[in-house]
Amino acid sequence: MDRVAWEGDFPDVFVNCKWKSTDAQSACLKDHALYSAAKGQRDMDAAFDLLDDLIVEGTLKNLRALELKAGGKPKLIAPAAQINESNNALAVGYANWLGHQLDWEVDESVYQMKDFSKDKLDAWVRIAHRSTFYGEIDKKTPYVIVDDVITLGGTLADLRSFILGKGGRVIGMSTIASKEGTDVQIRLNADQEAKLEKQYGSDLAKFCDELLSFHYRGFTGPEAARVLGCSGYVDLRKKIVRGRDEGNASRSKKQIAR
Repeated sequence: MDRVAWEGDFPDVFVNCKWKSTDAQSACLKDHALYSAAKGQRDMDAAFDLLDDLIVEGTLKNLRALELKAGGKPKLIAPAAQINESNNALAVGYANWLGHQLDWEVDESVYQMKDFSKDKLDAWVRIAHRSTFYGEIDKKTPYVIVDDVITLGGTLADLRSFILGKGGRVIGMSTIASKEGTDVQIRLNADQEAKLEKQYGSDLAKFCDELLSFHYRGFTGPEAARVLGCSGYVDLRKKIVRGRDEGNASRSKKQIAR
């Protein structure tokens, strides 16, 4: 499925805390005492207790503002795998925690294909490999997508594209953490688009379609920053191909392990 271009007013991803911090007094996700149980053991009670500690009122306020703007309660949805395919309770836990706090319904009818984990792989593996989903969505109710961490935003963007491709609507996103602990502009903005066009010229759309299977207007803001950091087409192609190969190798190892 194609990566859908961003609306110019799509809101930033609302974030609660840092992913990791060198300051022992600063709240962060990675070093929370319950992180391992919630992330690696699918302990939902641990996930809820962790969320009680880390979620901030500012994020809840921003999410309530989305409800007011939409004129009704949206549904929450997380890029979750089937129980036997993932031990991570954080994304689903966050959706259910917010659902309880905001009195929003949680949609658990869509699942992410977990052919391999991108958690420990680098940015170019993430860019070269799309996240894919299956299931049915509600075409009448807008969605807010949530996840545990935003890095480049590719998984969030792919779930958004899946929902839009099914005839649904996405009005916002939120994660527990980000690198800096601040909200993240996920949409590709006009300035980034102009810089991409200036740096790469008119062939960028064809190049992205051939190597990534989507138009460059589908890039997230953080992905575009990586692409703009390349010296040109040769460098960009090399990094995408390397990312694709590393991802394929990781996928093959997982299949052998089964």
